[in-house]
Amino acid sequence: MTIEAFEQKIWLSSPTMHGDELKYMTEAFSTNWMSTVGENINEVERIAAEKIGCKYAVALSTGTAALHLCMKLAGIKPGDYVFCSDMTFSATVNPVAYEGGDSHIH
Repeated sequence: MTIEAFEQKIWLSSPTMHGDELKYMTEAFSTNWMSTVGENINEVERIAAEKIGCKYAVALSTGTAALHLCMKLAGIKPGDYVFCSDMTFSATVNPVAYEGGDSHIH
């Protein structure tokens, strides 16, 4: 069996940095707010809460962190079964493991 490379690259998620994104990143860097806090994060949380119609919103650093928070809020404990899709990345099941859950991929 011969494996050949694709003629063109297929981007899963093409990187983009232009316009306001570049402005906000430059501002965060120049004001030393390259972390999980700062005025830009506060504004994103405020806008999200407003659009959803709730009192608060929390911006997290990654999708994995968001899934981990979901496991905590769902009360997953060691030995609990959590069903996961088999069409995913390991980051989907890692938060289950962090809480001691048993992930069943189907």
